[in-house]
Amino acid sequence: MPSHDNLRHAAARTARELADAFQAHGCSVQVVPQPPVDGQVYLSIHDPLTGYEAELLTAALAAYTAPHAPTPCEECRAIKRKRARALREGDRATAVEMATVMGFHQRYAHA
Repeated sequence: MPSHDNLRHAAARTARELADAFQAHGCSVQVVPQPPVDGQVYLSIHDPLTGYEAELLTAALAAYTAPHAPTPCEECRAIKRKRARALREGDRATAVEMATVMGFHQRYAHA
C-alpha cells in the first residue's frame, strides 16, 4: 500500500492534472487535494461547475470508460480497507495477514 505521503503527492498531482485539463478547455476550476482515507486519494472541487464544465467532465468520463476497467471487487475492497486500517493503527500482524488473504483471494477469485 502506498504511504500517506505518496497518497498526498498523488492527490496533489491528480488535482493539478484535472485543473489543467479544465483550463485547456478555457475553464477555471479549482481542484483541491484532500487527505487520503483508507488508502484512497480524494479531491474536491470548491465551486459549483457550470453546465459547460459539467458537460466536459461527463464527456471525458464517458470516453474514458472502457470494457477493460472492471468494477472493483467488494471482497478486494474490504480486504484493502482492513489492511489500511491495521497499518494506520500500527497492527502489523493484521496488515501482514491481510496481504496474505489478498494473495489467496486474487488467485482463487480472479484467476
